[in-house]
Amino acid sequence: MSKARPTVEPTRLSAPFWAGVAERRLLLQYDPAGERYQFYPRPLSLFSDSGALEWKEASGQGKLIAYTLCHSPAPGFEDEVPYLLGVIQLDEGPRIFARVVNADAAAIKVGVRMRLVWDDSAPQRLYQFEPAR
Repeated sequence: MSKARPTVEPTRLSAPFWAGVAERRLLLQYDPAGERYQFYPRPLSLFSDSGALEWKEASGQGKLIAYTLCHSPAPGFEDEVPYLLGVIQLDEGPRIFARVVNADAAAIKVGVRMRLVWDDSAPQRLYQFEPAR
């Protein structure tokens, strides 16, 4: 029996990120002084002490740097096993953990170019990635 998919409870720090997801936009924190992006949302920059972080839209492009085939599902994903999870190095720099869809588990390779796609089937929109075509 499948459980309902969990929903995200945004925090003060993560609210802009999740608001972007709801609008089909991948927003990352950007430090203008350090000229670098960071993910996951934090109260301070990892790269400077300026304290002036901005939210900027990312391209949604990157490369797969690690993946695993899940046979033990997270709650709400019981009917979807096996499924791929991956770490994507975004072109902007940060790494993001996400579901990998529209990919053959036997053929996927580290280094393949990935692109952002959206999962609108859940009660709350989720981001995921697929091989770029």
